[in-house]
Amino acid sequence: MSALNFRIVQSRSETTNETTTVEQKLRDQIAFQDQELSRLRQASLRDEVTGGANMRCLGMAFDWVEDNDPVSLLFIDIDGFHKVNEALGRDCGDAVLSAVHTAIERALRWDDVAAREGADRFVALLPLAVEEDAHAVGERIRSIIEKMCFQSSKGRFRLTARVGCASNAKGEDLNTMLERANRACRTGRGLGGNIVFGG
Repeated sequence: MSALNFRIVQSRSETTNETTTVEQKLRDQIAFQDQELSRLRQASLRDEVTGGANMRCLGMAFDWVEDNDPVSLLFIDIDGFHKVNEALGRDCGDAVLSAVHTAIERALRWDDVAAREGADRFVALLPLAVEEDAHAVGERIRSIIEKMCFQSSKGRFRLTARVGCASNAKGEDLNTMLERANRACRTGRGLGGNIVFGG
């Protein structure tokens, strides 16, 4: 009888151990999936070239701005950047874009967001910024980029940028403001570049 009891207890113990092992594997798998989801969410908000915010991230930040609060956008375009890619190659161009993005972020205020819009174009979101604030930040960005010096296998080179500004009219959505800032930036190109324009 005791031998039978021992066998039954042993069997229950083995079943419990097996259950514990399965539960632990499930917990580990769930934890792994949670980590992967978190990583994918973060990756979906990052630009693949600069490692900084992308336009989806900037759009989310724009949605957090209160309806009645002032907000401004800066549209930043590197003057003649295509020449860098043509002369030095895509890898060098991407490294330059990453450095420019870092410089833009350093020129911003603590609650501003900068994202690469595409190619050599960047957008900066400035919550609680009126037109004068936007011009001041835009000028700081323009000046910092102008002072940057890049070293390549073919020697040193410098860049300039034009910055288009748009401060919100009541009820404007992100796309409308982006178009205004982009239009101001294109006007700056017609004026020779290396300029802050719009309002």
